[in-house]
Amino acid sequence: MKKYQIIISFVLATFCVSCQDFLEEEPETFFSEEQVFGTEDGVEAAINGLYQSFANPAYHGTSIHGFIAPISGKFFSNQGASQDATSLNCLPNNIWVTRLWPQMYSTINVSNTIINNLENTTLTLANKETALGQAYFIRAATYFDLVRYFGGVPIRTIPATEDNLFLPRNSKQEVYDLIISDFEKAKLMLPNAGEYLQGRPVKTAANAYLAKVYMTQASETNDAALWQQAYNEAIQVYGQYSLTATYAELFEPNNENTSEAIFELQYGANGAVRNSDVVRSYTPKDLFSYATFGRIRPNKETYEQHLTQYPGDPRIDAMYLIDSYTKVDGSVKNIYPNQVNGNDGYTVLTKYFDPSFNGTTTDRNFIKIRYADVLLMLAEITNELNGPTTEALGYVNEVLTRARNTETGVATEPADFSATLSQDEFRTRIMRERQYELLGENHEWFDTRRRGYEYFLQEVIENHNNFSNLGNTDFIYPVSVKNMLLPIPSTEISNNQAINQADQNPGY
Repeated sequence: MKKYQIIISFVLATFCVSCQDFLEEEPETFFSEEQVFGTEDGVEAAINGLYQSFANPAYHGTSIHGFIAPISGKFFSNQGASQDATSLNCLPNNIWVTRLWPQMYSTINVSNTIINNLENTTLTLANKETALGQAYFIRAATYFDLVRYFGGVPIRTIPATEDNLFLPRNSKQEVYDLIISDFEKAKLMLPNAGEYLQGRPVKTAANAYLAKVYMTQASETNDAALWQQAYNEAIQVYGQYSLTATYAELFEPNNENTSEAIFELQYGANGAVRNSDVVRSYTPKDLFSYATFGRIRPNKETYEQHLTQYPGDPRIDAMYLIDSYTKVDGSVKNIYPNQVNGNDGYTVLTKYFDPSFNGTTTDRNFIKIRYADVLLMLAEITNELNGPTTEALGYVNEVLTRARNTETGVATEPADFSATLSQDEFRTRIMRERQYELLGENHEWFDTRRRGYEYFLQEVIENHNNFSNLGNTDFIYPVSVKNMLLPIPSTEISNNQAINQADQNPGY
Protein backbone atom coordinates (compact mmCIF):
# COMPACT_ATOMS: atom_id res chain seq x y z
CA MET A 1 0.00 0.00 0.00
CA LYS A 2 1.39 3.38 -0.98
CA LYS A 3 0.42 6.56 0.83
CA TYR A 4 0.92 9.61 -1.33
CA GLN A 5 3.76 11.76 -0.08
CA ILE A 6 3.79 15.42 -1.07
CA ILE A 7 7.17 16.27 -2.56
CA ILE A 8 6.45 19.96 -3.15
CA SER A 9 3.41 22.07 -2.54
CA PHE A 10 3.55 24.45 -5.49
CA VAL A 11 0.07 23.65 -6.71
CA LEU A 12 -1.73 24.22 -3.46
CA ALA A 13 0.35 27.22 -2.49
CA THR A 14 0.13 28.98 -5.84
CA PHE A 15 -3.24 28.15 -7.34
CA CYS A 16 -6.67 28.43 -5.76
CA VAL A 17 -9.93 29.53 -7.31
CA SER A 18 -12.63 30.71 -4.97
CA CYS A 19 -13.19 34.42 -5.37
CA GLN A 20 -11.25 35.48 -2.30
CA ASP A 21 -8.00 37.33 -1.65
CA PHE A 22 -5.73 34.47 -2.64
CA LEU A 23 -4.22 36.32 -5.61
CA GLU A 24 -2.60 38.77 -3.21
CA GLU A 25 -0.79 36.08 -1.25
CA GLU A 26 2.86 35.28 -1.82
CA PRO A 27 3.38 31.74 -3.17
CA GLU A 28 5.14 29.58 -0.61
CA THR A 29 7.41 27.91 -3.14
CA PHE A 30 10.57 28.44 -5.13
CA PHE A 31 9.41 26.31 -8.07
CA SER A 32 8.00 27.73 -11.29
CA GLU A 33 5.48 25.85 -13.37
CA GLU A 34 8.13 25.32 -16.04
CA GLN A 35 10.39 23.66 -13.50
CA VAL A 36 7.68 21.49 -12.03
CA PHE A 37 6.32 20.24 -15.33
CA GLY A 38 9.76 19.92 -16.86
CA THR A 39 10.54 16.60 -15.17
CA GLU A 40 8.73 13.37 -14.44
CA ASP A 41 9.40 13.82 -10.72
CA GLY A 42 7.86 17.28 -10.88
CA VAL A 43 4.76 15.95 -12.63
CA GLU A 44 4.45 13.26 -9.98
CA ALA A 45 4.69 15.92 -7.28
CA ALA A 46 1.92 17.89 -8.96
CA ILE A 47 -0.32 14.80 -9.06
CA ASN A 48 0.39 14.17 -5.38
CA GLY A 49 -0.67 17.74 -4.71
CA LEU A 50 -3.89 17.12 -6.64
CA TYR A 51 -4.78 14.13 -4.45
CA GLN A 52 -3.92 16.13 -1.36
CA SER A 53 -6.36 18.83 -2.44
CA PHE A 54 -9.10 16.27 -3.20
CA ALA A 55 -8.55 14.63 0.22
CA ASN A 56 -8.20 17.96 2.08
CA PRO A 57 -10.11 18.38 5.36
CA ALA A 58 -12.27 21.07 3.76
CA TYR A 59 -13.45 18.48 1.21
CA HIS A 60 -13.22 14.72 1.74
CA GLY A 61 -11.21 14.85 4.95
CA THR A 62 -13.90 16.51 7.04
CA SER A 63 -16.69 18.37 5.22
CA ILE A 64 -18.41 15.34 3.71
CA HIS A 65 -18.61 13.85 7.21
CA GLY A 66 -19.31 16.84 9.43
CA PHE A 67 -21.62 18.55 6.94
CA ILE A 68 -22.89 16.32 4.15
CA ALA A 69 -23.68 13.31 6.37
CA PRO A 70 -26.11 15.17 8.68
CA ILE A 71 -27.62 17.39 5.99
CA SER A 72 -28.34 14.24 3.97
CA GLY A 73 -31.12 13.55 6.49
CA LYS A 74 -29.71 10.18 7.51
CA PHE A 75 -27.39 11.34 10.33
CA PHE A 76 -27.42 13.60 13.38
CA SER A 77 -24.66 16.00 14.45
CA ASN A 78 -24.38 17.60 17.87
CA GLN A 79 -22.20 20.45 16.57
CA GLY A 80 -23.94 23.56 17.83
CA ALA A 81 -22.37 25.84 15.22
CA SER A 82 -23.99 23.83 12.45
CA GLN A 83 -27.48 23.14 13.78
CA ASP A 84 -28.92 24.87 10.73
CA ALA A 85 -27.44 22.19 8.49
CA THR A 86 -28.34 19.29 10.79
CA SER A 87 -31.94 20.50 10.98
CA LEU A 88 -32.08 20.84 7.16
CA ASN A 89 -32.37 24.62 7.45
CA CYS A 90 -28.90 25.34 6.10
CA LEU A 91 -27.90 28.98 5.71
CA PRO A 92 -25.68 30.23 2.87
CA ASN A 93 -23.12 31.41 5.43
CA ASN A 94 -22.91 28.02 7.17
CA ILE A 95 -19.28 27.40 8.11
CA TRP A 96 -19.19 24.08 6.26
CA VAL A 97 -20.61 25.26 2.96
CA THR A 98 -18.22 28.21 2.90
CA ARG A 99 -15.33 25.75 3.28
CA LEU A 100 -16.52 23.04 0.92
CA TRP A 101 -17.20 25.14 -2.20
CA PRO A 102 -13.78 26.89 -2.35
CA GLN A 103 -11.89 23.68 -1.64
CA MET A 104 -13.69 21.89 -4.46
CA TYR A 105 -12.81 24.70 -6.83
CA SER A 106 -9.27 24.73 -5.55
CA THR A 107 -9.06 21.04 -6.48
CA ILE A 108 -10.47 21.82 -9.93
CA ASN A 109 -7.88 24.54 -10.39
CA VAL A 110 -5.06 22.18 -9.51
CA SER A 111 -6.43 19.81 -12.17
CA ASN A 112 -6.62 22.68 -14.64
CA THR A 113 -3.02 23.68 -13.95
CA ILE A 114 -1.80 20.14 -14.59
CA ILE A 115 -3.92 19.75 -17.73
CA ASN A 116 -2.89 23.13 -19.12
CA ASN A 117 0.81 22.47 -18.66
CA LEU A 118 0.87 18.89 -19.88
CA GLU A 119 -1.41 19.43 -22.86
CA ASN A 120 0.85 22.24 -24.05
CA THR A 121 4.29 20.82 -23.35
CA THR A 122 6.60 19.59 -26.12
CA LEU A 123 8.67 17.59 -23.65
CA THR A 124 8.65 13.82 -23.73
CA LEU A 125 7.59 12.68 -20.27
CA ALA A 126 6.94 9.00 -19.54
CA ASN A 127 4.18 9.80 -17.04
CA LYS A 128 2.47 12.53 -19.07
CA GLU A 129 -0.52 10.49 -20.23
CA THR A 130 -1.28 8.85 -16.89
CA ALA A 131 -0.91 12.22 -15.15
CA LEU A 132 -3.34 13.80 -17.59
CA GLY A 133 -5.75 10.91 -17.08
CA GLN A 134 -5.68 11.46 -13.33
CA ALA A 135 -6.15 15.21 -13.67
CA TYR A 136 -9.19 14.72 -15.93
CA PHE A 137 -10.51 12.04 -13.58
CA ILE A 138 -10.29 14.20 -10.45
CA ARG A 139 -11.70 17.24 -12.23
CA ALA A 140 -14.67 15.19 -13.40
CA ALA A 141 -15.19 13.61 -9.98
CA THR A 142 -15.16 17.03 -8.32
CA TYR A 143 -17.58 18.58 -10.79
CA PHE A 144 -19.81 15.53 -10.35
CA ASP A 145 -19.95 16.24 -6.63
CA LEU A 146 -20.54 19.94 -7.26
CA VAL A 147 -23.43 19.47 -9.68
CA ARG A 148 -25.18 17.04 -7.35
CA TYR A 149 -24.75 19.31 -4.33
CA PHE A 150 -25.43 22.69 -5.95
CA GLY A 151 -26.95 22.15 -9.41
CA GLY A 152 -25.50 24.26 -12.21
CA VAL A 153 -22.17 25.80 -11.17
CA PRO A 154 -19.47 27.93 -12.82
CA ILE A 155 -17.33 25.88 -15.19
CA ARG A 156 -13.61 26.59 -15.03
CA THR A 157 -11.36 24.62 -17.37
CA ILE A 158 -8.28 26.87 -17.41
CA PRO A 159 -6.14 28.04 -14.49
CA ALA A 160 -7.54 30.99 -12.57
CA THR A 161 -5.96 34.38 -13.13
CA GLU A 162 -6.91 37.94 -12.31
CA ASP A 163 -8.36 38.24 -15.82
CA ASN A 164 -10.73 35.25 -15.66
CA LEU A 165 -11.50 35.12 -11.96
CA PHE A 166 -15.25 35.79 -12.09
CA LEU A 167 -17.47 33.25 -13.83
CA PRO A 168 -21.28 32.92 -14.00
CA ARG A 169 -23.19 29.74 -13.21
CA ASN A 170 -23.42 27.29 -16.09
CA SER A 171 -26.43 25.09 -16.65
CA LYS A 172 -26.65 21.70 -15.02
CA GLN A 173 -26.49 20.01 -18.42
CA GLU A 174 -23.35 21.91 -19.38
CA VAL A 175 -21.68 20.69 -16.20
CA TYR A 176 -22.72 17.12 -16.95
CA ASP A 177 -21.40 17.43 -20.49
CA LEU A 178 -17.98 18.41 -19.13
CA ILE A 179 -18.04 15.61 -16.55
CA ILE A 180 -18.75 13.00 -19.20
CA SER A 181 -16.12 14.43 -21.55
CA ASP A 182 -13.48 14.42 -18.80
CA PHE A 183 -14.23 10.85 -17.70
CA GLU A 184 -14.10 9.72 -21.32
CA LYS A 185 -10.64 11.28 -21.67
CA ALA A 186 -9.57 9.71 -18.38
CA LYS A 187 -10.81 6.33 -19.56
CA LEU A 188 -8.51 6.54 -22.59
CA MET A 189 -5.47 7.76 -20.66
CA LEU A 190 -5.59 5.78 -17.44
CA PRO A 191 -3.87 2.39 -17.33
CA ASN A 192 -5.54 -0.95 -16.85
CA ALA A 193 -5.88 -2.46 -13.40
CA GLY A 194 -2.58 -3.72 -12.05
CA GLU A 195 -0.53 -1.42 -14.23
CA TYR A 196 -0.25 1.52 -11.85
CA LEU A 197 0.23 2.54 -8.24
CA GLN A 198 -2.14 0.86 -5.85
CA GLY A 199 -4.94 3.18 -4.80
CA ARG A 200 -4.86 5.35 -7.91
CA PRO A 201 -7.70 5.27 -10.44
CA VAL A 202 -7.49 3.02 -13.50
CA LYS A 203 -9.73 2.68 -16.57
CA THR A 204 -12.42 0.73 -14.75
CA ALA A 205 -12.67 3.49 -12.13
CA ALA A 206 -13.62 5.87 -14.96
CA ASN A 207 -16.15 3.29 -16.20
CA ALA A 208 -17.67 3.05 -12.72
CA TYR A 209 -17.92 6.82 -12.39
CA LEU A 210 -19.45 7.22 -15.85
CA ALA A 211 -22.02 4.57 -14.96
CA LYS A 212 -22.92 6.57 -11.85
CA VAL A 213 -23.12 9.80 -13.87
CA TYR A 214 -25.53 8.27 -16.40
CA MET A 215 -27.49 6.52 -13.64
CA THR A 216 -27.91 9.82 -11.79
CA GLN A 217 -29.18 11.56 -14.91
CA ALA A 218 -31.45 8.63 -15.76
CA SER A 219 -32.89 8.58 -12.24
CA GLU A 220 -33.98 12.19 -12.70
CA THR A 221 -35.38 11.85 -16.24
CA ASN A 222 -36.18 8.12 -16.60
CA ASP A 223 -34.57 8.29 -20.04
CA ALA A 224 -34.11 4.73 -21.29
CA ALA A 225 -31.09 5.75 -23.37
CA LEU A 226 -29.34 7.05 -20.25
CA TRP A 227 -30.13 3.87 -18.34
CA GLN A 228 -28.59 1.94 -21.23
CA GLN A 229 -25.47 4.11 -21.21
CA ALA A 230 -25.19 3.53 -17.47
CA TYR A 231 -25.39 -0.22 -18.07
CA ASN A 232 -22.80 -0.10 -20.86
CA GLU A 233 -20.28 1.51 -18.52
CA ALA A 234 -21.06 -0.50 -15.38
CA ILE A 235 -20.86 -3.85 -17.15
CA GLN A 236 -17.24 -3.05 -18.05
CA VAL A 237 -16.45 -3.14 -14.34
CA TYR A 238 -18.29 -6.39 -13.64
CA GLY A 239 -15.92 -9.21 -12.77
CA GLN A 240 -12.88 -6.92 -12.65
CA TYR A 241 -13.04 -6.72 -8.85
CA SER A 242 -14.25 -9.06 -6.13
CA LEU A 243 -16.07 -8.60 -2.84
CA THR A 244 -14.12 -9.25 0.33
CA ALA A 245 -15.02 -12.48 2.11
CA THR A 246 -16.92 -10.68 4.88
CA TYR A 247 -18.42 -7.23 5.21
CA ALA A 248 -16.75 -6.58 8.57
CA GLU A 249 -13.21 -6.91 7.22
CA LEU A 250 -13.76 -3.98 4.85
CA PHE A 251 -13.52 -1.58 7.78
CA GLU A 252 -10.83 -3.19 9.87
CA PRO A 253 -7.98 -0.73 10.56
CA ASN A 254 -5.08 -1.19 8.12
CA ASN A 255 -7.16 -3.36 5.78
CA GLU A 256 -7.10 -0.99 2.84
CA ASN A 257 -7.03 -1.12 -0.96
CA THR A 258 -8.81 -4.47 -0.87
CA SER A 259 -10.01 -6.49 -3.84
CA GLU A 260 -13.23 -4.46 -3.62
CA ALA A 261 -11.69 -0.98 -3.78
CA ILE A 262 -12.17 0.80 -7.10
CA PHE A 263 -11.05 4.26 -5.96
CA GLU A 264 -9.80 4.91 -2.46
CA LEU A 265 -8.32 8.11 -1.05
CA GLN A 266 -4.93 7.40 0.49
CA TYR A 267 -4.31 9.05 3.85
CA GLY A 268 -1.07 9.01 5.80
CA ALA A 269 -0.41 10.02 9.40
CA ASN A 270 2.12 12.74 8.63
CA GLY A 271 3.38 14.38 11.82
CA ALA A 272 1.02 16.86 13.41
CA VAL A 273 -0.81 17.79 10.21
CA ARG A 274 -4.56 17.33 10.66
CA ASN A 275 -5.44 15.68 7.37
CA SER A 276 -8.80 14.09 8.10
CA ASP A 277 -11.42 14.15 10.83
CA VAL A 278 -13.07 10.89 9.86
CA VAL A 279 -11.95 9.11 13.06
CA ARG A 280 -12.76 12.07 15.28
CA SER A 281 -16.15 12.67 13.67
CA TYR A 282 -17.67 9.24 14.32
CA THR A 283 -15.80 7.94 17.39
CA PRO A 284 -17.32 8.77 20.81
CA LYS A 285 -14.99 11.03 22.75
CA ASP A 286 -14.75 8.72 25.76
CA LEU A 287 -14.34 5.36 24.01
CA PHE A 288 -10.57 5.44 23.46
CA SER A 289 -7.68 7.24 25.14
CA TYR A 290 -7.47 10.02 22.55
CA ALA A 291 -9.50 13.13 21.88
CA THR A 292 -12.38 12.85 19.42
CA PHE A 293 -15.62 14.68 18.64
CA GLY A 294 -18.07 11.79 18.20
CA ARG A 295 -20.49 14.27 16.67
CA ILE A 296 -21.86 12.28 13.76
CA ARG A 297 -24.38 9.55 14.62
CA PRO A 298 -26.88 7.66 12.44
CA ASN A 299 -30.43 8.89 12.86
CA LYS A 300 -32.64 6.60 14.91
CA GLU A 301 -34.85 5.68 11.97
CA THR A 302 -31.77 4.97 9.83
CA TYR A 303 -30.74 2.23 12.24
CA GLU A 304 -34.29 0.96 12.79
CA GLN A 305 -34.93 0.65 9.04
CA HIS A 306 -32.03 -1.77 8.73
CA LEU A 307 -32.91 -3.67 11.90
CA THR A 308 -36.55 -4.06 10.85
CA GLN A 309 -35.65 -5.28 7.36
CA TYR A 310 -32.89 -7.69 8.43
CA PRO A 311 -32.78 -8.26 12.22
CA GLY A 312 -30.11 -10.95 11.80
CA ASP A 313 -27.91 -9.11 9.29
CA PRO A 314 -24.21 -9.42 10.29
CA ARG A 315 -23.63 -5.98 8.78
CA ILE A 316 -25.54 -4.44 11.69
CA ASP A 317 -22.97 -5.70 14.21
CA ALA A 318 -20.18 -4.74 11.81
CA MET A 319 -21.21 -1.10 11.50
CA TYR A 320 -23.26 -0.16 14.58
CA LEU A 321 -22.47 0.20 18.26
CA ILE A 322 -25.78 -0.04 20.12
CA ASP A 323 -27.25 -0.19 23.65
CA SER A 324 -24.13 0.83 25.60
CA TYR A 325 -20.34 0.80 25.61
CA THR A 326 -17.58 0.75 28.17
CA LYS A 327 -15.79 4.07 28.38
CA VAL A 328 -12.03 4.38 28.63
CA ASP A 329 -12.38 4.99 32.38
CA GLY A 330 -14.21 1.68 32.84
CA SER A 331 -17.70 3.07 33.37
CA VAL A 332 -20.64 2.28 31.09
CA LYS A 333 -22.44 4.76 28.88
CA ASN A 334 -25.91 4.03 27.56
CA ILE A 335 -26.76 4.89 23.96
CA TYR A 336 -29.69 4.14 21.67
CA PRO A 337 -31.93 2.22 22.08
CA ASN A 338 -31.21 2.10 25.84
CA GLN A 339 -31.20 5.90 25.75
CA VAL A 340 -33.34 8.06 23.47
CA ASN A 341 -32.76 11.62 24.66
CA GLY A 342 -29.65 13.76 24.53
CA ASN A 343 -26.58 13.57 22.33
CA ASP A 344 -26.06 9.93 23.27
CA GLY A 345 -29.57 8.94 22.23
CA TYR A 346 -28.20 7.54 18.98
CA THR A 347 -26.29 4.51 17.82
CA VAL A 348 -22.64 4.89 16.80
CA LEU A 349 -21.24 4.15 13.34
CA THR A 350 -18.12 2.03 13.83
CA LYS A 351 -16.74 1.95 10.28
CA TYR A 352 -14.03 4.49 11.06
CA PHE A 353 -12.86 3.40 14.49
CA ASP A 354 -9.07 3.34 14.82
CA PRO A 355 -7.52 2.29 18.16
CA SER A 356 -4.10 3.49 16.93
CA PHE A 357 -5.30 7.02 16.13
CA ASN A 358 -2.98 9.61 17.67
CA GLY A 359 -5.65 12.27 18.18
CA THR A 360 -4.55 14.44 15.27
CA THR A 361 -3.80 12.56 12.07
CA THR A 362 -5.00 9.32 10.57
CA ASP A 363 -3.83 6.92 7.92
CA ARG A 364 -7.30 5.43 7.49
CA ASN A 365 -8.21 5.63 3.83
CA PHE A 366 -11.58 6.72 2.53
CA ILE A 367 -13.35 4.53 -0.03
CA LYS A 368 -14.86 6.73 -2.70
CA ILE A 369 -16.29 3.89 -4.76
CA ARG A 370 -16.19 0.11 -4.29
CA TYR A 371 -17.36 -2.99 -6.12
CA ALA A 372 -20.49 -3.59 -4.01
CA ASP A 373 -21.66 -0.13 -5.06
CA VAL A 374 -21.26 -1.09 -8.73
CA LEU A 375 -23.14 -4.37 -8.21
CA LEU A 376 -26.04 -2.50 -6.63
CA MET A 377 -25.91 0.01 -9.47
CA LEU A 378 -26.06 -2.82 -12.02
CA ALA A 379 -29.05 -4.33 -10.21
CA GLU A 380 -30.89 -1.00 -10.22
CA ILE A 381 -30.01 -0.21 -13.84
CA THR A 382 -30.97 -3.65 -15.11
CA ASN A 383 -34.30 -3.50 -13.29
CA GLU A 384 -35.05 -0.15 -14.93
CA LEU A 385 -34.21 -1.52 -18.38
CA ASN A 386 -35.76 -4.99 -18.19
CA GLY A 387 -37.48 -5.42 -14.85
CA PRO A 388 -36.43 -7.82 -12.06
CA THR A 389 -34.78 -10.35 -14.35
CA THR A 390 -32.44 -13.13 -13.30
CA GLU A 391 -29.58 -10.82 -14.20
CA ALA A 392 -30.83 -8.00 -11.95
CA LEU A 393 -31.44 -10.42 -9.08
CA GLY A 394 -27.98 -11.89 -9.53
CA TYR A 395 -26.20 -8.60 -8.96
CA VAL A 396 -27.97 -7.67 -5.72
CA ASN A 397 -27.92 -11.22 -4.41
CA GLU A 398 -24.15 -11.30 -4.85
CA VAL A 399 -23.96 -8.42 -2.37
CA LEU A 400 -26.43 -10.08 -0.01
CA THR A 401 -24.57 -13.39 -0.16
CA ARG A 402 -21.40 -11.67 1.03
CA ALA A 403 -23.39 -9.84 3.70
CA ARG A 404 -24.39 -13.20 5.25
CA ASN A 405 -20.78 -14.33 5.60
CA THR A 406 -19.08 -14.06 8.98
CA GLU A 407 -15.81 -15.35 10.36
CA THR A 408 -17.69 -18.08 12.19
CA GLY A 409 -20.22 -19.16 9.57
CA VAL A 410 -23.08 -18.04 7.36
CA ALA A 411 -26.11 -16.17 8.69
CA THR A 412 -29.66 -16.63 7.39
CA GLU A 413 -30.12 -12.91 6.75
CA PRO A 414 -30.19 -10.81 4.68
CA ALA A 415 -32.27 -13.09 2.48
CA ASP A 416 -31.84 -12.95 -1.29
CA PHE A 417 -34.19 -10.84 -3.36
CA SER A 418 -37.07 -12.95 -4.62
CA ALA A 419 -38.05 -13.43 -8.26
CA THR A 420 -41.61 -12.56 -7.22
CA LEU A 421 -40.76 -8.87 -6.76
CA SER A 422 -42.37 -6.45 -9.18
CA GLN A 423 -40.28 -3.80 -10.92
CA ASP A 424 -41.61 -1.14 -8.54
CA GLU A 425 -40.94 -3.30 -5.48
CA PHE A 426 -37.43 -4.05 -6.71
CA ARG A 427 -36.80 -0.33 -7.24
CA THR A 428 -37.90 0.51 -3.70
CA ARG A 429 -35.86 -2.29 -2.17
CA ILE A 430 -32.65 -1.62 -4.11
CA MET A 431 -32.57 2.00 -3.00
CA ARG A 432 -32.82 0.91 0.62
CA GLU A 433 -30.17 -1.78 0.05
CA ARG A 434 -27.77 0.98 -0.89
CA GLN A 435 -28.30 2.53 2.53
CA TYR A 436 -27.78 -0.77 4.35
CA GLU A 437 -24.58 -1.59 2.47
CA LEU A 438 -23.00 1.85 2.01
CA LEU A 439 -24.06 3.87 5.06
CA GLY A 440 -21.50 6.49 6.07
CA GLU A 441 -19.61 6.29 2.77
CA ASN A 442 -20.90 9.59 1.33
CA HIS A 443 -23.73 8.18 -0.81
CA GLU A 444 -26.70 9.23 1.34
CA TRP A 445 -27.17 12.76 -0.03
CA PHE A 446 -26.91 11.60 -3.64
CA ASP A 447 -29.18 8.57 -3.33
CA THR A 448 -31.95 10.39 -1.51
CA ARG A 449 -32.02 13.28 -4.02
CA ARG A 450 -31.56 11.70 -7.43
CA ARG A 451 -35.01 10.04 -7.48
CA GLY A 452 -36.74 13.41 -7.20
CA TYR A 453 -38.50 15.46 -4.55
CA GLU A 454 -41.38 13.07 -3.86
CA TYR A 455 -38.94 10.26 -3.15
CA PHE A 456 -36.85 12.55 -0.92
CA LEU A 457 -39.98 13.71 0.89
CA GLN A 458 -41.06 10.16 1.65
CA GLU A 459 -37.67 8.56 2.24
CA VAL A 460 -36.09 11.31 4.35
CA ILE A 461 -38.58 13.87 5.65
CA GLU A 462 -41.62 11.71 6.40
CA ASN A 463 -39.60 8.69 7.58
CA HIS A 464 -37.81 10.91 10.06
CA ASN A 465 -40.61 13.21 11.21
CA ASN A 466 -43.07 10.34 11.66
CA PHE A 467 -40.65 8.09 13.53
CA SER A 468 -42.28 7.09 16.80
CA ASN A 469 -39.23 7.26 19.06
CA LEU A 470 -37.59 10.64 18.43
CA GLY A 471 -35.67 12.15 21.34
CA ASN A 472 -35.37 15.67 22.65
CA THR A 473 -32.37 16.47 20.43
CA ASP A 474 -33.96 15.25 17.20
CA PHE A 475 -35.02 17.97 14.79
CA ILE A 476 -38.29 18.00 12.87
CA TYR A 477 -37.27 18.43 9.27
CA PRO A 478 -38.96 21.13 7.17
CA VAL A 479 -41.08 20.10 4.21
CA SER A 480 -39.22 22.14 1.62
CA VAL A 481 -37.98 21.49 -1.89
CA LYS A 482 -34.97 23.68 -1.17
CA ASN A 483 -33.26 20.70 0.49
CA MET A 484 -32.81 19.05 -2.87
CA LEU A 485 -29.74 21.31 -3.25
CA LEU A 486 -27.26 23.08 -1.01
CA PRO A 487 -27.11 26.87 -0.97
CA ILE A 488 -24.49 28.68 -3.00
CA PRO A 489 -22.15 30.03 -0.29
CA SER A 490 -22.69 33.63 0.69
CA THR A 491 -18.95 34.20 0.25
CA GLU A 492 -19.20 33.21 -3.41
CA ILE A 493 -22.17 35.49 -4.04
CA SER A 494 -20.42 38.36 -2.30
CA ASN A 495 -17.04 37.94 -4.01
CA ASN A 496 -17.89 36.64 -7.48
CA GLN A 497 -18.88 39.63 -9.61
CA ALA A 498 -20.55 37.33 -12.17
CA ILE A 499 -22.99 35.90 -9.60
CA ASN A 500 -25.59 37.68 -7.47
CA GLN A 501 -28.44 36.80 -5.13
CA ALA A 502 -30.72 36.09 -8.10
CA ASP A 503 -28.44 33.13 -8.90
CA GLN A 504 -28.98 31.56 -5.47
CA ASN A 505 -30.68 28.17 -5.34
CA PRO A 506 -34.46 28.18 -4.65
CA GLY A 507 -35.47 28.69 -1.03
CA TYR A 508 -32.22 30.24 0.14
